Amino acid sequence: MNKLVLTSPLPPSVNSYLNYKVGSSGRRKFVQAYPSPETVVYEQFFTDYVKDQIREQNWQRPEKGRLVFLKMTFFLDRKRKDPSNFLKVPLDVLTKAGVYVDDDTALPLIERVYIDKNNPRIEIEIYESPSIGIFDDEEDLNSFFDANCSNCKKNVETCGVLKKLLDNRIIEEVDGRTCLKKKEKDS
Repeated sequence: MNKLVLTSPLPPSVNSYLNYKVGSSGRRKFVQAYPSPETVVYEQFFTDYVKDQIREQNWQRPEKGRLVFLKMTFFLDRKRKDPSNFLKVPLDVLTKAGVYVDDDTALPLIERVYIDKNNPRIEIEIYESPSIGIFDDEEDLNSFFDANCSNCKKNVETCGVLKKLLDNRIIEEVDGRTCLKKKEKDS
């Protein structure tokens, strides 16, 4: 099984990962966001660490569109902190480091939260989901394909219906596991 195990120091929270300044263009003023110094340091450190671990643990980046589970255990330095506030920066770093193609395919699961004031951290176990698009697994996809696509006139490579299903979209053209746009091949 393709699995990657990481330990991250507590990253900047969503409340502190950006700083803001007022910029101007002529007479027009606007607010400009930029990463805080704490965010820059964390991103540099964690990106290098993740890239090293990808090599050491022989992690294979899942194909585009494949979902990835991130089982996370938080060790916070004190009570009354919200673990979900610490997700943004590490998820972006994991994308940048090449763990997955885009963090829109990352499914974080906060498994447990502990208080460890001496060693605050996040322990992360990453593994690829067996699902492919809307299909539960390869067997489910093959079953749909055999029942719908294998005897359809449409070119599978350019079929918009199949492409949408593989992109996790629920669409009207499919009822359950039946394609309503299927055009039977001539016998």
